[in-house]
Amino acid sequence: MQRVEQALAGLAPLGLIVGCRHIQAGDEQYLLPEENASMATREPGARAATGAGRHIAHELLRRLGCMNPAILRGRFGNPIWPAGIVGSIAHDDTMAVAVAARSGELRSVGVDIEPALPLPDDLRAVVAAPEDRLGDLDPNLGGRILFAVKEAAYKASFPLDGRVLGFEDIAVDFEKGEAVTSPGRRLAVCFATSPCILALTYTASER
Repeated sequence: MQRVEQALAGLAPLGLIVGCRHIQAGDEQYLLPEENASMATREPGARAATGAGRHIAHELLRRLGCMNPAILRGRFGNPIWPAGIVGSIAHDDTMAVAVAARSGELRSVGVDIEPALPLPDDLRAVVAAPEDRLGDLDPNLGGRILFAVKEAAYKASFPLDGRVLGFEDIAVDFEKGEAVTSPGRRLAVCFATSPCILALTYTASER
């Protein structure tokens, strides 16, 4: 777990704080009552993963001075962060991660975590778009990295644009370290491949 947190912290721009946790049975206990109500129909495994992610996020919010760290679930599954905060939560089958910052530091942020395994060919065909520029990505893990980056880019763009995007709506240029969405949103991109694949995308605040 420490290696994952260190890798994620190494990607984070100034002002972004990060955390991670192994998902455990019973982690749904960390959902606050109002959070619990907003996702009451989710199945137990998903609720445990969500609880692990919220547990990390609650601690990050406390570190940022939030008195009420509840993060409700929006109609599209998006986390609704307290006013003045931007953040993102992700999990794979075993690990949850979360990141958060004050909105004066970043306008938006997205994170994703994936196992360091090749992406199945049929899924890669769905994820990749002609506009993507993969550069010198590891050919074994390139598809999984692209998948993670597009997931993170969607999470960062949705709070700003309110648009539901498909993989084809996000073009990633790894040589420039940038993702561009079909509405024209530009996001900085960074990733790590060890001990798992971590993707982080964000837009800086306008000062």
